[in-house]
Amino acid sequence: MKHFYTLICLFTLISFNASSQNDLIGTWYLDYIVKEGVTHPNYFNSYTVFSLEFTNSSGDLPGTLSFSSGHGCNGSNGSYSVGTNEVTINTSGTTLADCLTAPYAIYEELYYDELNCNDGLDCIQAYSITGMGEEQILTLTNTDGNSLVFGKQAPTTLLVSTWWLHHIDIPGNPIIDIPILENGPSITFSNQVDFNGFYIYPSGEGFGGCNDFYIKYNTSFNGGNNITIIDYGATLMDCGNYAIENSYLYDILFSETTNFFEFEIIDDGSTLILTDLLGARLIFGDTTLSLNEYDENQYDISLLKNPVEDNLLLNLDNQLLSESIEYTIYSIEGKQVKSSILNSDSINVEDIVSGIYFITFLSEDSSAKTLKFIKK
Repeated sequence: MKHFYTLICLFTLISFNASSQNDLIGTWYLDYIVKEGVTHPNYFNSYTVFSLEFTNSSGDLPGTLSFSSGHGCNGSNGSYSVGTNEVTINTSGTTLADCLTAPYAIYEELYYDELNCNDGLDCIQAYSITGMGEEQILTLTNTDGNSLVFGKQAPTTLLVSTWWLHHIDIPGNPIIDIPILENGPSITFSNQVDFNGFYIYPSGEGFGGCNDFYIKYNTSFNGGNNITIIDYGATLMDCGNYAIENSYLYDILFSETTNFFEFEIIDDGSTLILTDLLGARLIFGDTTLSLNEYDENQYDISLLKNPVEDNLLLNLDNQLLSESIEYTIYSIEGKQVKSSILNSDSINVEDIVSGIYFITFLSEDSSAKTLKFIKK
């Protein structure tokens, strides 16, 4: 009878290992990396999807199974074997393309180092699988305590994208809310790399609200998720005292003493926050502030004269005057200056000081249109 119980226990153990192994088999998509206690989310699927696939086919070594991994601009494959809550990975081959300094390339280095601990030979990873079906999560943790966390679906939150500036938050100052602009201040991060002296960096571009600009930047993951502005330039249009552009570009983004930023993407990928060394924050959204409101064809309002002296003269259909359209005038700093219901094709602005302003027209169904004007 004792031998019978021993066989039952042995059979149960074998069944447990087989079940765990079967749960491991399949394709997993990298969600985030935890290194030295810092979480580095996978915001870098814009070039290729970071994935790991375990199979039930024979591997390179006797008694092992095969795996493959796609990461950055390279891929790797090899063998793995499964024990109780542990998987041992041996990498036998990897491509060696030079991914330069594109954001996904820097993240690839971080990923590859953790997947191939012990130089890719007998890299022992403790693993756990939680959740069910498409909600399953696979966590691999190596002997250094660093972890790779995967899911069954590829993350869609991306750093490389166009982001529109929504707020500027400088410590000790009121938060600047950016007026609703059809082509508002923005920044676009790309994977395209350009030479900068002896170095190659990814490039980006954007709009300050008055001038266009370009940047070269670098990403890093030492102690955090970081972006550094390496080089920059802008068109030289005279915008007057354009406070939003000056704060956005020259006080924060281009400042050579604070142009190192920690970044995070929150709100299910819809908000990007760049925080500089002095705590100033640029808060971006993945849409313009007016994108969900603006319908260019719904009504047409334009200025007959710009700059203006005493009155804003509007070109509009008189029918609009019966539709309870509200207008709001904002200063260049984003402060509300004047607001009322539109009841004529002329708006008196003689009580407004000289400068650059934005006027937003908002209909009852929340359709909006914004125009920029200069008050002499």
